[in-house]
Amino acid sequence: MTRRRTVLAAGAAGAGLAATGLAGPAAAQDAVEPARAALRRLIGRRADQLDLSLTPRGDTDTYQVSGAGGRLHIQATTPATILTGFRRYLGDTLHAGIWWAGTNLDHLPARLPAPAAPITGRADVPHRFALNDTNDGYTGPYWDLDRWRREVDILALHGFNEILVYLGADAVYRDTLREFGYPDDEVRAWIPAPAHQPWWLLQNMSGFGSPVAADLIEHRANTAAALIDHIRALGMTPVLPGYFGTVPPDFADRNTGAHVVPQGSWCGFTRPGWLDPRDDHFTRLAAAFYRHSATRYGNTTMYKMDLLHEGGTAGDVPVGPASKAVETALRTAHPDATWVILGWQDNPKKDTIAAVDTSRMLIVDGLSEHADKTDRDTDWSHTPYAFGTIFNYGGKSTLGAAGAAWLGKYRQWRDKPGGALSGIALMPEAGDNNAAALDLFASLAWTDHTIDARDFYTDYATRRYGRPDRHATAAWQTLRATAYALDGTVKGEPQDSLFAAQPSLSATSGAGWSPDTMQYDGATFDQALPLLLAAHPTLRHTDAYRYDLVDVARQTLTNRSRILLPQIAAAYHAGDTATFDELTALWLDWMRLLEQLVASRGEFLLGPALTTARRTAGDAGEYDQRTILTVWGDRNASQVGGLHDYANREWHGLIGDVYLDRWRRYFDSLRTALATGRAPTPIDWYALTDAWTRRTNTYRSHPTGDEHALATAVHRVLTADTHQVPVAVTADPAVLVAGAATTLTARITNASGLSDVHAATLTPAVPDGATATALDPTGSTTLGGGASATVRWRITAPTDWHTDQPTATLTVRADYRAGRTTGHATGTARVLAGAPITAPYTTVNFNDATFAAAGTGFGIFGGGRDMWGSTNQFAAIVLPGGLPDGATATVRVVLQDPTGPWARAGLVVRNSLATNGSLGYANLAVTPQHGCALSVDDNNDGRLNKVTSAAGPVAPVTLRLTRAGDSLTAAYSPDGTTWNTLGTVRPTGLAATPEVGIFMTAANGGSGATGLATFDTVSVH
Repeated sequence: MTRRRTVLAAGAAGAGLAATGLAGPAAAQDAVEPARAALRRLIGRRADQLDLSLTPRGDTDTYQVSGAGGRLHIQATTPATILTGFRRYLGDTLHAGIWWAGTNLDHLPARLPAPAAPITGRADVPHRFALNDTNDGYTGPYWDLDRWRREVDILALHGFNEILVYLGADAVYRDTLREFGYPDDEVRAWIPAPAHQPWWLLQNMSGFGSPVAADLIEHRANTAAALIDHIRALGMTPVLPGYFGTVPPDFADRNTGAHVVPQGSWCGFTRPGWLDPRDDHFTRLAAAFYRHSATRYGNTTMYKMDLLHEGGTAGDVPVGPASKAVETALRTAHPDATWVILGWQDNPKKDTIAAVDTSRMLIVDGLSEHADKTDRDTDWSHTPYAFGTIFNYGGKSTLGAAGAAWLGKYRQWRDKPGGALSGIALMPEAGDNNAAALDLFASLAWTDHTIDARDFYTDYATRRYGRPDRHATAAWQTLRATAYALDGTVKGEPQDSLFAAQPSLSATSGAGWSPDTMQYDGATFDQALPLLLAAHPTLRHTDAYRYDLVDVARQTLTNRSRILLPQIAAAYHAGDTATFDELTALWLDWMRLLEQLVASRGEFLLGPALTTARRTAGDAGEYDQRTILTVWGDRNASQVGGLHDYANREWHGLIGDVYLDRWRRYFDSLRTALATGRAPTPIDWYALTDAWTRRTNTYRSHPTGDEHALATAVHRVLTADTHQVPVAVTADPAVLVAGAATTLTARITNASGLSDVHAATLTPAVPDGATATALDPTGSTTLGGGASATVRWRITAPTDWHTDQPTATLTVRADYRAGRTTGHATGTARVLAGAPITAPYTTVNFNDATFAAAGTGFGIFGGGRDMWGSTNQFAAIVLPGGLPDGATATVRVVLQDPTGPWARAGLVVRNSLATNGSLGYANLAVTPQHGCALSVDDNNDGRLNKVTSAAGPVAPVTLRLTRAGDSLTAAYSPDGTTWNTLGTVRPTGLAATPEVGIFMTAANGGSGATGLATFDTVSVH
């Protein structure tokens, strides 16, 4: 042990003596000094008014806050728990507090009063784990020690006692691999830049942003060592990375006999190799890893390892024995250590649980709040686990969390007879947001009764702003009932911003894997903004109030992106240039207003993050930081892997220079298309944003503008605006042919909770020759916030009606008054029209589809759960002649309804399209959210099992499949002229002349959604 580590061990021993009352007064004061130092950082010299002492720890952590002789006394089981008690005192006695986002310390008295009665607290679980693996990438990859100390201090205030530390792991890997003969430059080329290191430690990727400078690695190691010392000094446990087999790709070449399993790819990145843990090389490498970790950071009792994370493959290595070998290596280095593993997807594997000593494993569950997770004791064979939350993904600027799920599940699971719940785990992918979520979740482990949500948020508003205020309380009751009432049905994550999405008229989320729809009632949420604005003027001096005001105003404005974008899409598809121009100008104006609003708070500024990265690591650091916030990685990871805009930050600088620029270019291309009648000019979103990541221009580092005035401006603009009244139109059936009829339904909604809509009337417009008969009253109506009204018509086509297009458009116009301003909105429904399919074409129908042909175009209206694996719910129009060797099939997908993220429309090949299980199976399709996708059966079972995709393209797009022997090469073209090759596949068992057709599936995942796809320019030659 080095001298520094010897001193550290002695200090820890002294703290232990003080806690048991066996040390002298000086030792006791030394033991509480870390808590006092933290309090000085948090509240300044007032910290010296507190008498602090440690008490023996029984079966859990406790605190007591009391006062005597004009002094405030806090006694607790650890220095960190002293801070926990102080936080409780701040809230209960002074109506004050410190959180991740916003503080309320402005009105603290010069002399801190004693509480009216002793305040006591007791943790009901031993493990209170904090931070996600990705935190170091998304929150503060270039933080200095002072910033990290504050983070830990805030977590201690909230009662957490186990802190995940990924910072500095790069130095341990560097030390270890150099011992195994790797040159330093090669190791540093394998290690990613700091913002991307979490996914390297999870065995997902390597090398991006490399080589990492040697002095940067040492700087991070020194920061990590001091941070870990700080965590230990507070009596908390640092949770460090363990070793489970991650190696560079050439490890087997350098180490004869080593068995390395290739791990394939993750989101477009090549994964590091996995060294077989049963291998002697693993034993030696793991021993070196733990030795170097201990040399730099000392020992700990908890090590985190996620075996085969997110798609990792075991290959020919049995998971059970491999897991046991990983455990053995850990126990050899640290006999009393606990293996911490994330409960995520199918991890930990059942074979892992069966093989290891589960009494010394802790599963930190990332999915507790999900509605489909109901019995973790059974799932994990009663392995100890922590009830966990990931309420934020990527650090998105979005308000909300699954508070309803937490309150409904935690005590039930904790009190289950024989249950294994032994902790909580706070694991948002990025911290420093959603202070209410931090407060509520932390309270789970420190509250001896069932938490009533209404009472909690009333108390929270008082603590947050410094005094009871009926308007502020009502605002937080509104937020409780909306953004913080998620029940975990959809991930437990609120929706993100479409302003920050890669531009598309069919965009339903900014980031991949985020919810596609609003997760609460937006009109109800709106009411929080005027309530906060109406709070007593004295609250405006409180930092937390000003932060919340901006955040709620930001979210209120952001939610409008989901109201406006479908209207823009409808105007574009209807060729209504006047409405398109009006709505797109409004969209850009709202983005400018958003940029101005968030500039008023330092937490929403891009400048500080870039300045810190540049100061720490120069150009490379700034590029790393810019990349993780936007394109995420290289082109393949960003566009094919779908990682672009995952961070989805509504920050000043990003909004103006990235998001606004993209949407302006996109709307310009669509406007030109409307004017010329041609397809929109394709935009290479990756190239555009990647160019921004390589700039070094500076951004504002200090806020500007008055928060209250700017939030008031947002409220004023949105209250007066008349474009928040969408009209949703559907036709049932979505088919209109000669002599038939359909029921047209229009639903008008006042999507704003800020103003009522009056004198609303609805008027249909139908194709020439068709008639509309009202089935409901169409007179004037008034709609309050969130209210809707529905009107139906019977649309009938005459017996001699015909059309030269496979679809027809039915339109409903709404006219209304909002305040003193009149407004209008339109909604459209496309219906299948034209004539039935006739020879030489035939049809295949596995999804209750309807088909039509008109002129040179075709249409298919249908449903379908999916088209993957054993599910083949699609419909196709079979083209004559099949696809012999040397032939090329081409089709332009003109439009596609977004019935699901993976809805598909395009070309399908199979030896017999009418026979499920037939070989020679492949398809090339466009999707609403995942670009173009090439799927194939390459394992001889007649089931699609492999897919390659290229993010970006949406309909209209031209697709092409070319046959050469037993292979099919896929290409796509946004304009029918410039082609992009997607890939080449070899469907097993491809016949000499397999059938080929144009097809669609709604891929609705079981929702029942049906939709339309239309095609033209169909050929096989």
